[in-house]
Amino acid sequence: MIRVAIVDNDKLVPAGLRALLTGADDIDVVHAATTVSVHLTEAPPADVVLLDLRLEDGTDAAANVARLRRSGARVLVFSVHGERRHVRATVRAGASGYLVKDDDATKLADAIRSVHNGQVALTAELMSLINDDPPELSPQEARALYLYGTGSTLAATARRMGVTIPTVRSYLTRIRTKWAAVAEPVDDVRTLIDEYPPRTEAGE
Repeated sequence: MIRVAIVDNDKLVPAGLRALLTGADDIDVVHAATTVSVHLTEAPPADVVLLDLRLEDGTDAAANVARLRRSGARVLVFSVHGERRHVRATVRAGASGYLVKDDDATKLADAIRSVHNGQVALTAELMSLINDDPPELSPQEARALYLYGTGSTLAATARRMGVTIPTVRSYLTRIRTKWAAVAEPVDDVRTLIDEYPPRTEAGE
């Protein structure tokens, strides 16, 4: 029997998933929570955790995956969001699979079984997203992203680059434009920091 726990922002989702998995005699939903912290505090041992990408406590999805992996459970991310950066970040953090939410009971049960067996559960489409390179940045755009994305303010980023604050803003706007052009609009460019190789600033 595969013991499954559900960590989802919507308190109604676990009931729906239980109903969806009714026909899977080898899968038992043993616990549900709305945050990873609550799950780790209250839950009985689980083999596979179905993890929603965005939880009510605002915790980072990749960090949640890493915490669950340390508990010994395998993780299957289950979300309405299928953007490349989310898929890549959670898989890099140790998730064994990523499903975009729908009502396909067979697909969900098969993914849970695959993850439980140590296999990767990713559709061909999501696998291609992971393998695709992110939009190419100019050297100045890449440096602005690195500085701003690692904690520098706009003013500090401008000072370290030797440019004005409006110039830094223009670099960040160009980055957003490039991501929007590949159908992945981004509100906060700092979420893209892990999409590019880390930079080493002189003197650091």
